[in-house]
Order: sequence, then structure tokens, then C-alpha cells
Amino acid sequence: MRAVRLYGTFVLLVCAVVAAEATTAVTLSNRALTDGAEIIATGRCTGLQTVWEGRTLVTVATVAVDDVLKGEPGATVTVALPGGSDSNRRFPVSMTFAGAPQMTIGEDVFLFLARDADVQSGLVVMGFSQGKFSIVADAGGSPVVSRDLTRVTLQSPAGTERGTASRVPLDAFKREIREYLSSR
Repeated sequence: MRAVRLYGTFVLLVCAVVAAEATTAVTLSNRALTDGAEIIATGRCTGLQTVWEGRTLVTVATVAVDDVLKGEPGATVTVALPGGSDSNRRFPVSMTFAGAPQMTIGEDVFLFLARDADVQSGLVVMGFSQGKFSIVADAGGSPVVSRDLTRVTLQSPAGTERGTASRVPLDAFKREIREYLSSR
């Protein structure tokens, strides 16, 4: 009987993991990200803390702002990212969301941020992971924006498709966003 109960628990866990691997978001172009964002900025993640938002864990990232393309964020912004771990409970709890935006301390980022009435602990990344780019160096040492949407299914009027990974020179990406902002 114990083996059957253990097997049943295993099946439920596998189903939960499979379900957690599928995330669908509405496709947002760079123009849509630009138009919808309250703040567009680059910066460096300087801190991470997990907090409860109602019954959901979120990781609150503090980002020191380097360059502002839209909005008035101040010297830092607080960004609420879905998921996190609470090890201070009697039984530690973790929540993850496949394809959710993530940051690490010291990571340079390019962000499209908006407010969400349901999230009190900070701004949110537009379009789930679509509005968060990492700023990294290419093989020649030049800065590029990099985004990996391969764990997200994107929904558009034409149907659904798996997201892709992309890398674009940082200067060209900033120029594209500034062009969208100036044409408004």
C-alpha cells in the first residue's frame, strides 16, 4: 500500500512539473513594449529578496539605474519577479514559473517596466520575460542585449509559437527604442 501511495505522489509531482514548464504570453513587439512601459531603463541588479504577495512568492530585485530612456525612476527601481524561496518557514517553500524573468546580483539589465495593481512590492517586467534583457559582452567585447524566450510560448493573432533567443548590439537597440519614443 505504501508503494502505491508513493507512486501516486510521484505521478502528481511529475504532472506538476510538466504543467509548470508551459507558460504562454501575448507576443509584444519592441514598439509595444516601448509604448506600454512606464519606465524604460538600464541598470545593475544590486539586491534580491523574496517576499510574499498574498499567497504568492515574488523575488524583489533592486536595480541601480544607469540610463533612463522613458519615465522618472530615480536612482533605483524595485522590480517584482514571479517566484522565489522562503526558507524561514517550518517547511521551506519555493515557487517557480517557467519562463519568468530572473535577475542575479551584479547582472546588467535593460528593462521595460510597468505597474500592476495586484503587485505591491514593485514594478513588473512587461510581457512576462519579454521586457527583460541582459546586457552582456559579445565575443569582441562589445555590449549586446540578450533575451532568451525559449521557455515561453508566445500568442499572436497568427497563432502560437515557441519564443526564441536573441542578441542585438546595445547601441542599436537603444537607437531603435529612442526612435519609437520620438515618433509618439
